[in-house]
Amino acid sequence: MTENSHLITKVGHAGWEDHRHFGYSLFEELAGNVSSTGLIVLAATGETRDEDQCQMLDDVAAVLTVADPRIYPLKLVRLATAYGDPLAGLSVAIAAMQGAIVGPQIAQDAAFFLCEVADELGDESLESSSLPRIISDHFQLRGRVSGFGVPFRQVDERAKALATRVSSRGRADGRYWKLQSAISEIVLKSMNLACNVGLPVAGLSLDMGFRPEHLSALYTGLTINVFLANAVEGAAQAPAVLRRLPETSVEYTGKPGRKYMKQ
Repeated sequence: MTENSHLITKVGHAGWEDHRHFGYSLFEELAGNVSSTGLIVLAATGETRDEDQCQMLDDVAAVLTVADPRIYPLKLVRLATAYGDPLAGLSVAIAAMQGAIVGPQIAQDAAFFLCEVADELGDESLESSSLPRIISDHFQLRGRVSGFGVPFRQVDERAKALATRVSSRGRADGRYWKLQSAISEIVLKSMNLACNVGLPVAGLSLDMGFRPEHLSALYTGLTINVFLANAVEGAAQAPAVLRRLPETSVEYTGKPGRKYMKQ
């Protein structure tokens, strides 16, 4: 047996009388003590969080609950569930998040961006003249920076709502929260470009000790209700119009069909 044939897991172990999840007793330590948000955090990061942090994440999840089926990738959920299976739509939605430029991936990419800016800024203050130059360099290099751009409107209302919740929970003094606020102000003034909710989510998450690479999976898990709601309703409706395009909407552009002689 080769060395790589042994697969090691820290996730769970099914036993007798009790089971283990990340080393914790399922019935003695987790049941009754950990919320569903806490379990999602544990699944995405391998770490537990206290009740205060889980409640802050509950606020984030609520702010991000925009379930309008006209929004991509919720359109994909509706198409996949048109045959009556909600789980099919749920699977499609999760797969569509991989590398997407919408949704949880924005927060993850924005978190990497904030970390890079923080490293470049070093010990200088947020009022330093270096910060506008650093931001300008990033935009020139990248062209598009995750966390900026709000389609069809001037301000992302979710970012404003999240700022209210962060302030009410006493988390507005975090290093990365202040950094994202300063960057947002600079970009708005210099480029007339507003941040979307991904940037403040990234700043808050970094202040809470999450690593950037965890955020895509974490917020996909925390906003699964958005996908699930559309999957359930879409399967219940199972509209025929989504299962087959009207013939007037289809145009065949291939080779003409074969003609057969009658016998």
